Amino acid sequence: MVSRAVICFLILAFVWIVGIPARVDMDEHSDPDRYADAMGVPEVFDSPAPGRNHDVDPAPHRTAIERVERVLYRRGPATFGDAAAVESACARLADELLEQEGLRGRQAGLLLMTFAGRVGARADSGYTLPSLVATRTEWEKVRAAVFRPAAWLRTAGADLDRIQEPPPPLPDPRADAVLTEAEAELRRLLLRGQREAERLGEPRYDPDRPAASDRAQIAAWHRFGERWRRQLGDAMAPVERLAPRPHPSREPLRAEALRSLEEAREMLRRIPDGAGMWPTPFRPAWEARFRAASSALARTREQLTQAGVPSTPSRDQARWDR
Repeated sequence: MVSRAVICFLILAFVWIVGIPARVDMDEHSDPDRYADAMGVPEVFDSPAPGRNHDVDPAPHRTAIERVERVLYRRGPATFGDAAAVESACARLADELLEQEGLRGRQAGLLLMTFAGRVGARADSGYTLPSLVATRTEWEKVRAAVFRPAAWLRTAGADLDRIQEPPPPLPDPRADAVLTEAEAELRRLLLRGQREAERLGEPRYDPDRPAASDRAQIAAWHRFGERWRRQLGDAMAPVERLAPRPHPSREPLRAEALRSLEEAREMLRRIPDGAGMWPTPFRPAWEARFRAASSALARTREQLTQAGVPSTPSRDQARWDR
């Protein structure tokens, strides 16, 4: 009976001791890591709510803040390296807050590190330079959520958006003409190539029992292939000489049209490949390549039309559209 009472007393004592809150004999600003560990504050926080103000005095961090704003408020368009500079400056500012502002700096530093990560991700997103206007707008929201107002914090003038993101240059009408004529010429070649492939027919060539007619048919296919590739080269020569080429960020539809045109040329170039590789059937291969080229040329025309480039009528247009 006594042993049961002792056991119950020990259990109650253990529960009471475990439930006592931890006492911290240190200031939260003197050693924020030990303070946070003692208080059970997690190392990783959820992202702060938008608009939350952490009430950090910006004056001790003025140099780091101005390092960010020197890029974001520059009176000039975005240049290569801007995103990396902003990302690095924000990361250094976040480090300052984490080191100097205690627990309050942890949430503020996380917000700045999240912003820096987004800026850095945009820098690696492809052809397009990150927008200084969009990045600056986001920075001002983050800055308002972290720091108290200060007269020296920079603001954008009415004309800064226009200076940082000038309107794109007008499309080159010569490039439009080159792309349109090359598209029309590849269409004409496709129709002539289909007729020629039907005339030559499926090659039948047995290397163990060659016949004169078989060798003549293969030779005709080879002559067609040489002539065909010269014609494709002539049709695409103006495109190859085109400079500057449509830029993917400034003229995305024209750049896509150029890519589709080159895809069509590649499909057409491979039309004669495989003639004489008996016993592999050749007709399915050339027909599939003609279909792929036709689809690529249809995309080219659609992309040029969306870009406002009119088509050039051709003698074969009516037959092509049927």
